[in-house]
Amino acid sequence: MVFTEKILLYAGNSCISSPLAFNALGKICLNSQPGQSAGNFTQSTKATASTKNTYTQYYNLPKISEHVPMHNSNLSDTDLGYFLAGLIEGDGWFGYKQLHIIFNEKDISLAYLIKKRIGYGNVYKIKNKKAVRYICKHEKGLSIILNLINGKLVSKPKYDQLIKHNYSENFNYPILPPSNTINLDNYWLAGFTQADGCFHISIPKSKTHKTGFSVRLEYSLKQNDFIPLKLLYEKIKMGNLSQYHTGIWCYKSTGYKTAALLINYFDKFNLFADKYVHYLKFRKVYIMITEGKHLEDKGIIKIKSISGKGSSETSTQEV
Repeated sequence: MVFTEKILLYAGNSCISSPLAFNALGKICLNSQPGQSAGNFTQSTKATASTKNTYTQYYNLPKISEHVPMHNSNLSDTDLGYFLAGLIEGDGWFGYKQLHIIFNEKDISLAYLIKKRIGYGNVYKIKNKKAVRYICKHEKGLSIILNLINGKLVSKPKYDQLIKHNYSENFNYPILPPSNTINLDNYWLAGFTQADGCFHISIPKSKTHKTGFSVRLEYSLKQNDFIPLKLLYEKIKMGNLSQYHTGIWCYKSTGYKTAALLINYFDKFNLFADKYVHYLKFRKVYIMITEGKHLEDKGIIKIKSISGKGSSETSTQEV
């Protein structure tokens, strides 16, 4: 694991009372309101002072339905446009009259779904990588993609690629500037998460829980482009932003309230393929937490069984 050099924004992922531990981690704490956590994981002896208080704490978390909404793979053009925009901003790039999008090999079905929906392009296995590449060089296919995503990009890098390679002139189509905003009422974040997101269930040992374990639900995004991660942080006001020594930025939250917000979003704007499977595990464990089952030995055993490897992180950023 690569340790971060700095963490710029912090909104309550954990409470550490020891100044020595705080200095060692090198984190800056920013609490927006006195006495109010942003909802992320808190280590506190008070939380386990009594079984009754502990159960009440988790029962008061936002509830979600045990029934998973029907998965929608037949997106409207508008929804597909937002999803593609997020996906391309995560793991795609525009060259001269060509688009490349990288997928984890376990998400190959999504690559073929996009190829089918666009009607043009090809999917190739990337040599010595657990990844595949969708490439579209056909003028008609690029025109369809451009029409779908135009005005739906969030930040400048992919927009700058379109301008650099004269897509506006080549396709006689005015390229709209990025919105510089993230909304939770469209598929953009789903596409971006499909590319760069990770759902992770961790079960570290804990002396403050009678089972000997705690449960954390971690959602993270890694990107070279700082802007989308900053916009997401500002939108949900939970989690933290950090930068690895390699220059890659990371948004991360282990908060149960963050998990609830994300589940409400991804239930409506769904993911695909292997990423969707990991999301369902994340969702299932959250429901168990709201029922206090993670405080029981049987619950911990079940959560370990659900989590498996527990991570949907991919290496496509390095491809």
